[in-house]
Amino acid sequence: MANDRLKRFIETNDWRLYSAIAASVVFAGIGVYYLSSPSAPPETSEKPGDTTQQSGNAATIDYETLSPEAIAKLTTKQRAAAAQTLKTKGNSLFGKKNWKEAARFYTKALEYKADPVYYSNRAACYANLGDNDQVFDDCNQALRLNPVYIKALNRRAHALELRGELEESLYDYTSVCILEGFKNEVAAKSMERLMKKVSEQKALDLMKTKAPRLPSSTFVSAYFDSYRPDRSRPEPIANGGSGDEYFVKACDAMKSKNYDEASKACDKAVELGCSSPYQAHALNIKGTFSFLKGNAKEALECFDKSIELDPKYVQSYIKRSSIYMELGELAATLNQFEQAIAINPSDADIYYHRGQVKYINGDYEGAANDYTESIRLDDSLVYAHIQLGVVQYKLGSNDLSMSTFENALAKFEKSAEIHNYFGELLADQQKLPEALEMFTKATVLDPNGPMPYINKAMLTYQGIGDADEAIRLCKRALEVDPACDAAVASLAQILLEQGRPTEALHYYEMAIQLARTAAEIEQAISYVEATKAQIRFAKEYPQAAQSLNKLRGL
Repeated sequence: MANDRLKRFIETNDWRLYSAIAASVVFAGIGVYYLSSPSAPPETSEKPGDTTQQSGNAATIDYETLSPEAIAKLTTKQRAAAAQTLKTKGNSLFGKKNWKEAARFYTKALEYKADPVYYSNRAACYANLGDNDQVFDDCNQALRLNPVYIKALNRRAHALELRGELEESLYDYTSVCILEGFKNEVAAKSMERLMKKVSEQKALDLMKTKAPRLPSSTFVSAYFDSYRPDRSRPEPIANGGSGDEYFVKACDAMKSKNYDEASKACDKAVELGCSSPYQAHALNIKGTFSFLKGNAKEALECFDKSIELDPKYVQSYIKRSSIYMELGELAATLNQFEQAIAINPSDADIYYHRGQVKYINGDYEGAANDYTESIRLDDSLVYAHIQLGVVQYKLGSNDLSMSTFENALAKFEKSAEIHNYFGELLADQQKLPEALEMFTKATVLDPNGPMPYINKAMLTYQGIGDADEAIRLCKRALEVDPACDAAVASLAQILLEQGRPTEALHYYEMAIQLARTAAEIEQAISYVEATKAQIRFAKEYPQAAQSLNKLRGL
C-alpha cells in the first residue's frame, strides 16, 4: 500500500502539473498560435502595426525588383505595406504547394521588414522541401525577434528531431507545452513521445555498463520477512572448503541484514557446489537475490534447478511464481501455487503469496479468502493481517478493516509495520491526527525504518502544508536508509513543487543510480530530463517562470 501511495503521488503530482498553470499566464502583445503540423500553411493573420491596405501607388510598384538602396528610401509604413504584399503572394504560392517560389517571396519580404512571421513561414517552405538545416536557421531568426513565438518553437522542435538532436527537440516541445498551458494535445504527445525515446535510449546505454544491484536493505528485509521461517531446511554447517562454508557465510550475513555480502557468498556457494542437503536451498537464495536485482532470467534458472533437486521444495514454487508474474504470465503464476498446494496444502505462505497475486490483479474477494486462510493456518505473519485489513478496506468493508487492524495492533503491539500501514488507512479516511500518531509510533518502534518517516512527511506536506518539516522527514528517511528510492522520489517531488528544481534535480539523478531495472532507470531519467527542461525554461523565459511562481503562491 505504501508503494501504491507513492506511485499515485508521483503520477498525479508530476512536473507537468507544476507547469500546467501556465494556462493562466498572459504575455502582453503576443498572440499565441499553434499548428498541428510543423510544415502546415503559413500565417495569414496580421500582427499589430501591419496593414492590409496598400497606400499611395503601392499597387504600381514592383517590390520584387527594388534595390536595397530604393528600399531604404521607403518610409516604415511603405516598407511594411510592401512586405505584406510580398507575404500575401508567398502565402498564395504556399497554398498551391509551390514551396520554392513561396520561400522566394518570403525572402523578399524580409528585405523590407524583419518579421518573425516571415521567417517562420519561410521555415514552413523549407520543411516541405526537406531542408531541415534551413528550417532550424529560420526558426532561430524568428525566435530571436519573438522568443515565445509558438509556431517557430514548434517548427524548430520538429526540425531538431529530424536532425537527430532529440534532447534539444524535447526542450522546444516542452517549452511549447508550458507556454500553452498543456492545452494542445499534439504538442503534449510530441513531448511525451520524445521523452520516452530519449529516456529509453539513455536507459539502454546505461544498462550496458550498470552493475546489477540490490534494492534498499529495507526492501530486501521486507521481502524475506514476507515468508515465515522455513523449517523444512536444515541449518547449514561449514564443511571445509566446499560451497557449504560460503553458504554458512551467506546465511549469517542475511541474519545481520548484510545482503550484498550474503549475495556474493551465495553465488560462490552455488559455484563451488554445496552438499546435497543445502544445494537446493542455496539455489533458492541465489534466485531470490537475482530476482531482487531485476535479473528475472537468472532467477528463473535458479528456481528451476532448485525444484529439480528437490521437487517438494514449496518455497521455490512460490518464488518462481513471482518470476512468472513479472513476466506477465498469470496462468503460469497461478499454476505454481497449485503445484505447491498439491505438495503441502497446509503451508500458510502459499495462500499469503497467492493472495498477493490476486490483489495485484484486482481479485479482492479471492485475495481476502487467501489471506484469511493463511492466517488460519499460521497467524504469526504480520503482513497477512495487514494485507487482509487493506483488502477489506478496498472492498468497502471499513468497519471490518478497522477491526482487523485493531486486532493486529493488539497482537503485534511492537510492530512498526502494523502501525505504519494502519496510519495509511487512517490518512485515507482523512483522520489526520490519528494517522500522524500511528506514523510517529512506528518511527519510535523502528527508528531505522524509512517508510514511516516518508508517510509522515507526505501527510505533513499534503495534509498540513508544512513543506519544511516534510523535507526534514524525507531526509531523515534517507539517513536511516541511503538506498531508499521512495525517500528520494518523495523528496525530489516536494522540492520540485516548492519551486526548488535545482535541488530536486540532485535527488532525481540519485534515483537513476538507485534504479535496478531498465524500466526503473527509464522512469528516473524521464524525471531528470523533465526537471532539466524546467530549470532551463525558467532561465530562458523568466517572465513566464515568475508568473508561474506567483500563481503557485511561491
